[in-house]
Formats: sequence, C-alpha cells, structure tokens
Amino acid sequence: MTKLFPIFLKLDGRRALVVGGGNMAALRVRQLIDAGARVTVVSPKTGAEIDELAKTVSIELVRRGFQRSDFSRHYFIVIAATDDPEVQQAVFEEAEHHGVLCNVVDKPACCSFYTPAVVERGDLKIAISTSGRSPSLAGKLREYLEEAIPENAADLAQIVGLLRSKLRLEIPGDVAAQKKLISEFVEKVLKK
Repeated sequence: MTKLFPIFLKLDGRRALVVGGGNMAALRVRQLIDAGARVTVVSPKTGAEIDELAKTVSIELVRRGFQRSDFSRHYFIVIAATDDPEVQQAVFEEAEHHGVLCNVVDKPACCSFYTPAVVERGDLKIAISTSGRSPSLAGKLREYLEEAIPENAADLAQIVGLLRSKLRLEIPGDVAAQKKLISEFVEKVLKK
C-alpha cells in the first residue's frame, strides 16, 4: 500500500466538481461548501438534499451526465459519487490527465486522496484514515474519539493560539522556550 501524506486543504474560493446527485454526493457537497469551495454538481438526477442546497446555497447544478469536457473549467478538486462504474472511471482518468485531486467514492484505486473520518471541536480537527481500506472502521473510531474529546477542546485550541502569539512577542526568536511553555500549559490543562 502506498504511504499517504496527511494534509488539510485550504479550499476557500477554489473550484470543486462533484459528479453525482445522491446521498454521498450531498455529503461531499456540504463538506466542500463548509470548507469554502465553489461547488459545481454534475448529475442527470439529484436527490432532495442537493436540490435544496442548489436553492439555498450558491452551488452550480448541471443536470446532465458527466462529460470529459467538464474539466475544461479548471477545477482544483473533484469527487465522483455515482453508482455508474464507467462514469467513475472516466472522472478519474480525466482528473489524472488534468492533474486534479480526485476521490472516487468506494474505489480506492481511483483516488489521489481519501476523505477521512473527522472529529471537530472548533479549530481542533482530528482526521482518521484507513487508507481507503475500511471507512466503517474509521467511522467507528471517530465515534469513540468524539466521546473521549471534551466539547471545550475548541476553547483550549483558541487559548493556546493566543498564548502562542503572546509568547512570540515576549520571547521572540526562542522557539524552543515557546514550545516548552506551551507544552507545559497544555499538559496541566489536560490533566485536570
């Protein structure tokens, strides 16, 4: 199995293409919108959730099947979430040809990235991946972590961010001392 490079992408204002109109496509559209992407959905049929998103959120909805020429619009990221293996393969091939990040749902061999299960507490985000082998395991682990990580962890992330900024001003250039003080603070808070 190929080693993966873990990463969180900044998608604010970037163009994203979702091919498909069902429940999984709707989930990915919501995630992309939440990340600030400008989303286009291409699908001949769409479920109620995507129809509602098209009415209430600014996504572009193209009601037709995927065409390879869709890639002429220079997308940064694409997700194929259809139940048609030929369409899934065509999306992957075009993404590879154009050098676009691509995830083909339930087909790890046709992905340049995987979408992890995520635990979120404000700015604190923990991603869990099984390298596409077992999304259900990643989901179960997410449930365990959601129970274990307190809701106020987001507050701690914000406080540590402020502390970090203050330490940069008070002891500039001494990164080792800054890290040590932050680490000691976090340990004390987490032991409570």
